[in-house]
Amino acid sequence: MKVQGTTWIAAPWLAVGVNGDKRMREAFLDKLRVAATCAVVLLHTVTGVMDSADMSLYPTEYKIFQMILDLVCWSVPMFVIISGYLFLNPARRIGVGKMLKKYCRRIVLALFLFGVPYACMEQIALEGGFRWGMIGKAFVMVLKGQGWSHMWYLYLILILYLLTPALRYLLARIPRAVIWGEELVIFTGCSVLPWVSWVWGLELQPVLPDQVIYLFYYICGYLFVTGRQEGLFGKGGRTLRKKGIVMPGILLTGILLSAAGMVCSRLSGTYTVQMAYAYPFTALLALLLFGWGMTWPAQKEAQRTKAAGFWKQAAALSFTVYLVHPVFLNVAYKALHVTPLSFAVGISLPLFFLGTLVLSAASAWILRRTAILRDYVL
Repeated sequence: MKVQGTTWIAAPWLAVGVNGDKRMREAFLDKLRVAATCAVVLLHTVTGVMDSADMSLYPTEYKIFQMILDLVCWSVPMFVIISGYLFLNPARRIGVGKMLKKYCRRIVLALFLFGVPYACMEQIALEGGFRWGMIGKAFVMVLKGQGWSHMWYLYLILILYLLTPALRYLLARIPRAVIWGEELVIFTGCSVLPWVSWVWGLELQPVLPDQVIYLFYYICGYLFVTGRQEGLFGKGGRTLRKKGIVMPGILLTGILLSAAGMVCSRLSGTYTVQMAYAYPFTALLALLLFGWGMTWPAQKEAQRTKAAGFWKQAAALSFTVYLVHPVFLNVAYKALHVTPLSFAVGISLPLFFLGTLVLSAASAWILRRTAILRDYVL
């Protein structure tokens, strides 16, 4: 299935407070994780349609789909920021051994346990039947990164995990001003300059590889967590006030303005470039959303409410939802040849999205009932 992007690897670890105290759960991470998972399912519901149909025949639907993509592409940067917030937190003790034996191993197991069957399914669809040689070829396809495209994020997150010990060492020793400068350089080279080049028709040579933008998001997580430790974002959800201005209100206003700006640019027809995760306004939206989430109340684990328990359990399913949701989209789009374009999009798209989300969540819940999968893969 040719869909671009995916969701973050749902953390098997407990989201702890910035001081490393497991009794204080940062519940905002659960909520952001669940919201981003839903956004990614919607993203793939849309891109799956665009990959399987000639969108030149559906100009109105195409514009709608582009607006939706603009509004949900914040999800992947969000997941990378969350990873950086957790793994680059100076208060957490994460050595090379733990990164390799626990977190990297989990990603590799998920990559092969799900990637190989998916690669086999792709071969079966192409050849019209199964043969035993497909299994070996599927392993090779996974090694080469030639499986279903939504699996690309596992390769990315694995690289970030492998880099984490070195990044933690460097970030602890580099002056904060230098880190901010490095982030500005990456954001300018990977996001701003390509956007300016495409919008104004300039022929600027790429300054940095596109993939470096994910390092920017990962280190943003570090800046968020250290900023909270230093009191920049307040504690326990208390509002930040500076000169009488409430910070959560500023962040929420920025979120709404950014979203409205992206929608208006599409409706006006003046902007047709789809930059996905490197789009400057996608980055802005992800950062504003994360900052807004940090202003939400923290909660002691011992005082967890039913609502907090729901978010925690839903967040625990997010990685598995990410792994399985393209199966249902492939069945609908490729096997049954039914897409939201087969009906009125205003009704069918929400139904396809919700149906995929519900089926994926149910499948995730069933898979996580198996102890070995839950403990070592999911």
